[in-house]
Amino acid sequence: MPGLSCEGIVRITVHPLARSPKKKQKKIESKSASNNNFTFFFPMACQLCPKGSLPASYGDKHYTAKGKEVKLGDQCAYVVGDSKWKSAVIVCHDVFGPNKGTHHQLCDALAAGGHYVIMPDFFNGGSIEPYYASKQVPKGVEWLKEFDWKHCSTVLDAVHAHLKDEGIERTGSIGFCWGSWVVAKLTQDASKCQAGVWAHPSVFVGKDLYEGETEQELTAAVKAPTLVMPSKQEPDFYKNGELTKIAEANGVPWETIDFKDQMHGWVIRGSGWLGSYYENDTTDVRAIIGVQRAVNAALGFYAKHLPY
Repeated sequence: MPGLSCEGIVRITVHPLARSPKKKQKKIESKSASNNNFTFFFPMACQLCPKGSLPASYGDKHYTAKGKEVKLGDQCAYVVGDSKWKSAVIVCHDVFGPNKGTHHQLCDALAAGGHYVIMPDFFNGGSIEPYYASKQVPKGVEWLKEFDWKHCSTVLDAVHAHLKDEGIERTGSIGFCWGSWVVAKLTQDASKCQAGVWAHPSVFVGKDLYEGETEQELTAAVKAPTLVMPSKQEPDFYKNGELTKIAEANGVPWETIDFKDQMHGWVIRGSGWLGSYYENDTTDVRAIIGVQRAVNAALGFYAKHLPY
């Protein structure tokens, strides 16, 4: 699967957010400048969004990521922001991988909120997308099983070492879809991560693909404050207080914001329900403002639980 290169050459195939997956994809090849910036293609922005604002940047025809790629052992990671803030956010991508959707715009937005942001590539350049495209979802599920907690924790060990070298003192995390499961596991050690955010979570993968832990069992094991932002397609227990009661019984602060008018995958704009791409949402005011609301909520949560 093509993706960002640590050597500075980029060859990426991107699904524009307003296109159907059946239409031909556009390819872009760009060589990074001295600061290792990367260019991505996206469709026209919502005309109601102020120029330079987050929703508008999600639709820029040519979005230049503000960060750079770094090598962490055998893994690549995208980093952006200033480590002098002394706080970091670990971004855990969805099943489509870090180079699909708008993961980089999301990282840049969190960095603009006053954090050093790092997004490791847990899939080593891979993505579940080819399995959806070829209608071989069962094979995609088998592929996803490779990235269990043993694998992910090894990747995160390199991330923590990097953050230590950067002088980071407080660390939060955010995960999308599959990545929320990574956050649920990561926040079981509050010495490594002091705040977690689950956005349109698919934490069920722990039960179905990995160590067998249910969503309720994972919640009970979490030790750090957590914010959950479900869409209308997530199960009711994410929204009805069931997980909140479990966490609060253990003295863990737990907050929920129900984005009941949003689709699964809305925050990073890469995929809709069960792998379908957004087709009209780049001009849908509720959907595109929902991205900004989610970023605002995450930053507010970090401000509360990653004190200066």
